[in-house]
Amino acid sequence: MRFLPLLLLLTACLPKTPPAPPVVGAIAWEVDRASVPPGTFRVMHVATTGARERIVVDGGGGDFMDLPVYVYVYEHPTEGTVLIDTGFGRRTANDPKDYPGAQAAKLLSLRMHRPAADQLEDIGRDVGDVRNVVVTHMHADHVGGIEDFPNAALWVARDEWESAGERTALGKPDTSPFESHAAVKMVEFTGTAPYGPFAGHVDLFGDGSIIIIPAGGHTPGHVAVMVNLPSGSFLLTGDCAWIDRHWTGPELKSKLVRSLLEDDWERNWANQHRLHEWSKAYPELTVIAGHEPANLERLKAWPEAYE
Repeated sequence: MRFLPLLLLLTACLPKTPPAPPVVGAIAWEVDRASVPPGTFRVMHVATTGARERIVVDGGGGDFMDLPVYVYVYEHPTEGTVLIDTGFGRRTANDPKDYPGAQAAKLLSLRMHRPAADQLEDIGRDVGDVRNVVVTHMHADHVGGIEDFPNAALWVARDEWESAGERTALGKPDTSPFESHAAVKMVEFTGTAPYGPFAGHVDLFGDGSIIIIPAGGHTPGHVAVMVNLPSGSFLLTGDCAWIDRHWTGPELKSKLVRSLLEDDWERNWANQHRLHEWSKAYPELTVIAGHEPANLERLKAWPEAYE
């Protein structure tokens, strides 16, 4: 309780009304489906966290919300198995008190399902088949399983990597899952062309299959990820939007979250609007919020694949 006065001060300092949304304008976005490689895309559920609605959404009530932790699996015809985020891994499945720690596990109401390294067996793959991991951001529920894939290239925005060990309002993060990773690849957006309503992008393999998009605010170098298939596109919001209401409304996260967890909540708020406008302009685009519970029911259940 010694932090309560600080929390009250931080939340009181936030403006009562959000800033005006960005002027997005016309959005140009097109995918050459004929040239996109014939990959597969799957959504994997590895754990569940949770919080009261009033923590998740500004003005929410007292009902408890489950917030699933997802890992996304894309199989490229020549680049092998790609993960977008890793969720919590085998270390957490073995002992959550070890990682992310007893206090964090309790705060998150963490319940493990199965780590990604184990679920890959369901599609005839193992950790050695994962050659690339794209990280939306370096919070524990998105990077805890990185150490299960020591031979994969780890793709992370430079701003995110350089800020990963900095102390936050919640203390200094445990960087042990990724601090000794041997193959870290910096994602640089400087000088890149816009993609949809966002200012830049990196085409990971140069073939349009995986596009990394700068969507900072939740953390300094947070990214969204577009997965393009011949049949359609999936926009993974990461924690720019925890749940659909954050991008469909858009609705703000709570004042507590904005003051304690967001690096630049106004920047994140602007990006929530960009997601909203993109989906409105292209309703065929499937937007997948980072912890939306409804995704467990409406998306294909693991190990079914989109092709």
